[in-house]
Amino acid sequence: MGLDVDVVIPTFRRPAALARCLAALEKQTVAPASIEIIDDSETDRGPAFTRNIGWRRGKSPLVAFTDDDCVPSINWIESIQRAFEEGGVDGIEGSVTIVDESGNISDMDPHPADKWNRFKTANMIYRREVLEHVDGFDERYFIHREDTDVAWRIINSGFTISWDEGCVVHHPDRAGEQRIRPRSEILLYRCDKTKYVEVAAGMISFQSIRNGELKKMRKSLRNYMDEFVEPISRGESFALWTKAFLRAIKRKFSNQ
Repeated sequence: MGLDVDVVIPTFRRPAALARCLAALEKQTVAPASIEIIDDSETDRGPAFTRNIGWRRGKSPLVAFTDDDCVPSINWIESIQRAFEEGGVDGIEGSVTIVDESGNISDMDPHPADKWNRFKTANMIYRREVLEHVDGFDERYFIHREDTDVAWRIINSGFTISWDEGCVVHHPDRAGEQRIRPRSEILLYRCDKTKYVEVAAGMISFQSIRNGELKKMRKSLRNYMDEFVEPISRGESFALWTKAFLRAIKRKFSNQ
């Protein structure tokens, strides 16, 4: 008998997708101890806020996060329990499959060269004590990057996150998109400037240069300001993108 697992699902105005997600959880080979659904449709406080409500409601030693538009594989909970059977595992990052533009099953799994630009809460599992140690998600992130932030803080606190390709969640409704959220990007940069170089490198491509998205991102980080963040300085920007371009070249040609 494995450790009990609480599943946390934030939802925002997608009742049909949520019903599909819950139907998949009902068919699990091992049932979760609880399913914590937090509806943000009226308050619109963001997934960091709602996930914090969700994981704090439960009591199980393991907390599994997924999204309302995801479909966990039939053995998702069982695979989570198996991954945590051996000691020393503090968190698990699982595989996320998608349907690509051709209608084929692909994935949103991390680039082989990436160590830090990853950790999607479509399929992340942590020990409850680890989430308690870092006080959960940073609610200054309204949307985007809050999942990477909590993973970095967990790792920086001395815990480990392991990759498990056998722990699978399907994300049928999107093939991935680049979203410019300046507050989220600045917060993540401030969380760990060294790790963020890899994130910035992942934004660099021939397409992002040609269509102006990269220029727009660089400008937004230099100019955006609100009650939570101040823009990065000219010197910080120069250092960041110089390192990021070098990292992107290495990523492209050496896959290391």
